[in-house]
Amino acid sequence: MIKNADGYNDPTVDKAFSNILKRPVSEQEIKALARLKKLMRFLRFTAGEFGFEIEERVVLRDKQSGKIYR
Repeated sequence: MIKNADGYNDPTVDKAFSNILKRPVSEQEIKALARLKKLMRFLRFTAGEFGFEIEERVVLRDKQSGKIYR
């Protein structure tokens, strides 16, 4: 289960990632989503350590594939 910046379970994000991972995707997309999941966990943790929360949508573009994640 993915946890938010306060350390509590975040079922909304967990469900979203689960739905994304259920659809048939290529090995490259699976690796990109795994990197994205780790990055979001790191961003939330880092923001929390500095006394902040991520409130709005974070938009990221994968430099390797050019795909935009919203």
